[in-house]
Amino acid sequence: MMPWGTFALASCTLCVHALEQCLRCRKQCSELFDFTGDALLRGRLWVLFSCSFFHGTNSHLLREVLLLLLVGVPAEEELGTLVFVVAYLVSGAFGALFSWLTLRRTLRNSPDYLAMPRHHVDAVADLSNSRGASSCVYGAAVLALLVAGDRLLPECFAMSSQAANALLVAARILPEVFSPRSSRIQQRPVAAAILLSLPLLAAYSSVVSLSVAQAVTFWFSIHCLLRLFPGIVSLHPQSEYAAMDYAGHVYGALYAGLCGVCHIYLNRRHYPSMQAWLALGVLMLSTLPREFFAGL
Repeated sequence: MMPWGTFALASCTLCVHALEQCLRCRKQCSELFDFTGDALLRGRLWVLFSCSFFHGTNSHLLREVLLLLLVGVPAEEELGTLVFVVAYLVSGAFGALFSWLTLRRTLRNSPDYLAMPRHHVDAVADLSNSRGASSCVYGAAVLALLVAGDRLLPECFAMSSQAANALLVAARILPEVFSPRSSRIQQRPVAAAILLSLPLLAAYSSVVSLSVAQAVTFWFSIHCLLRLFPGIVSLHPQSEYAAMDYAGHVYGALYAGLCGVCHIYLNRRHYPSMQAWLALGVLMLSTLPREFFAGL
């Protein structure tokens, strides 16, 4: 089965990002697609879906499109195109909604809330803060683990294990190389290129076939490692790795997890293996706020 839904979602995300770059200005995007803070209060619910296709930086886009391809292909092959696409989009909508609600709750808990004009609260709680497909791809990752966690990458992508391993490592490294936060890599590009080529060569030399669960564990383990030790790639981790709201990631993943559990139950599938549960644990760990890692 050709995963047309995954490719279509990835293509739409790339096209919308290109449109955003043409507009250049975030304010113009907010006005054009109505990402204003009171859009939901005015019943414009489509912004919950549209904001998932916009990204702040090229590295942000690259990271999430590559993760979508990694987890979307096996998940769609197991679930079918329609079920996967609907679950993907609704995961993003849930994530955007709860991220917006979390931001508004944070403002309400502020000691200055009573003195804030209502229009100021709506302006700060802007849905453009929920831009990005993170909730969608986290949800897709949960679905992939629940319904296809034991499938092997070479089987999913019709390639050799060496090529699959090398592409997995490259897909995880490239977004960090081009990230504006990776000032250490950008300052020493030659040394970084030499060091980063080593895991690529090691992956290509390996004949071990990784499962989807193992690939997801690797992906989010790197994410946790960079949040725990941001100085690996950043010269100024305190300023470049600012705290972020991960409510959208959590709720998007939880919604997709519920869909996956329902699918397993209704179709009497085998329950996920220990590898899949381990990957789910690492994924959920990666959604914790930065303060959690800073306290370790």
